[in-house]
Amino acid sequence: MIKLLKLISIFSICFFLTTNNAFAYQEQENQKTLLKGIISEDYSKPSTGIGVIGLRFIHQTGYPTYIKEVYPNSPATRTGLKENDLIFSADGIKTDSLTPEGIYQLLSGTPGTPITLVISRGTNMFSVELIREDLANFSDNVQNRYLSGPISVPFDIRKLFAFE
Repeated sequence: MIKLLKLISIFSICFFLTTNNAFAYQEQENQKTLLKGIISEDYSKPSTGIGVIGLRFIHQTGYPTYIKEVYPNSPATRTGLKENDLIFSADGIKTDSLTPEGIYQLLSGTPGTPITLVISRGTNMFSVELIREDLANFSDNVQNRYLSGPISVPFDIRKLFAFE
């Protein structure tokens, strides 16, 4: 009987230690997961609330908007827009009647919202729909370009193309 009690006692201690270790291990894993969540949240970029399509343009009132650069991994890249394309309209608004600031405001918007552009490439005209992406998803260099707004540089856009 004493051997049986000792055996039960040893079994109980082992069970207690095993159970305790299991709880301790689970608690440790929970804390690791929580810590990983906190760390990933701390390092994620906050939303800017500014939706962009990922291109740099040149615009002179009276002419279509000229795409100077398409940023990598942007909505503009994903829809196939290219440098030297011309934007004739955005959401049904002709771009030739707008100022550079007007184009900037028209192309920017709330992240996740669509914009439809009518594009000219060579002799082809086509329409594309892009979904604006949060500016926080772009590199610091691109963010700085967008936040500085359009730069008005006096030039004759006709020198880029044979407009007459």
